[in-house]
Amino acid sequence: MIRTYCIKNSENRTIDITNVVKNEAKLKKNINEFAWVLDFNITRNNIFNNIEVGDIIVLKLDNKEIFSGIVITGDITNLTFKAVDYAWYFNKNEEIYQFEDVESSIVVRKLIETFGGKTGNIETTNTVVDKFYFGKSLGSIIKEIIKNIKDLENQEFRFFYRDTKFHFERSKKNKYLRNQYLPINSLKAVLNDYSFNALNYIKEPKRKLSIEGMHNAIKVYKTSGKEYIQISGARDKNNIDKYGLMQKLVSYKDNDLNGGNVTADSILSQENKVKEIISLEIPTLSEFIYDGELLNLNYEKYGIKGVYEVRGITYIFTNHKDIFLATIELERV
Repeated sequence: MIRTYCIKNSENRTIDITNVVKNEAKLKKNINEFAWVLDFNITRNNIFNNIEVGDIIVLKLDNKEIFSGIVITGDITNLTFKAVDYAWYFNKNEEIYQFEDVESSIVVRKLIETFGGKTGNIETTNTVVDKFYFGKSLGSIIKEIIKNIKDLENQEFRFFYRDTKFHFERSKKNKYLRNQYLPINSLKAVLNDYSFNALNYIKEPKRKLSIEGMHNAIKVYKTSGKEYIQISGARDKNNIDKYGLMQKLVSYKDNDLNGGNVTADSILSQENKVKEIISLEIPTLSEFIYDGELLNLNYEKYGIKGVYEVRGITYIFTNHKDIFLATIELERV
């Protein structure tokens, strides 16, 4: 069951506001953003109307916290509010930093400490940071680090807030491709004390194919001063003939820790793909899942079969407290 609480910092008290939150409260997140966003309304009532900007909103599913964040906007006339989790602050704080060949996870840990947050699981990388930052937000620095790791190691990292801590981890997609993670093939739904697989009860999915992000030719260079030396290259002739040449150049410096691990073949294997995006609507979900999760799907009727990564998700909570609706955007791994 979903329950909603308002923590009044100024009064040091917690109020259960579950019964005054209107239908259709939305909790959503995109994998490219750090923070979850909660949009909700409350009814006019004689019990509690005093939600203020700066208050903390907590959602719990079966007594387990699934969201905790601060109210950042409030329409007092219409009693409409928006709350975001604490990763939002990383885009609101700018600093001056200089890092000289510091491994990326150490930098991320330093940024979390600067913010005053608790560190959770921080995974090491093979990419270093060698740069001076002035007036850059902590979030923009982390996004740049994530992009550099993707370019230099062909691995995707996620930064997120969960269970009162900030985490920096390799994506489940990368772990799955290295046989280190098993995708989910069942999501729980409970209706009238009857449990079943919510993935068996979806609305007709939407499906899109795209080559916008494809690269079918890769060249990898090592830089030394102003000199660029090609280390490796890889091409897919069939896809070049079919779709046209789409070439990507990757470079790394002599002092990059990952130098020997960057290969054109490994990058080509990940980027030489037709991107497949599907959107599912699950009206009977009773289990909370996060963006970045992997689902193993098999819908022969719709021509969908394989492992997909959750790229975006929106939950809509109704008066039926045991089930809720989820719209999920997925990309084939």
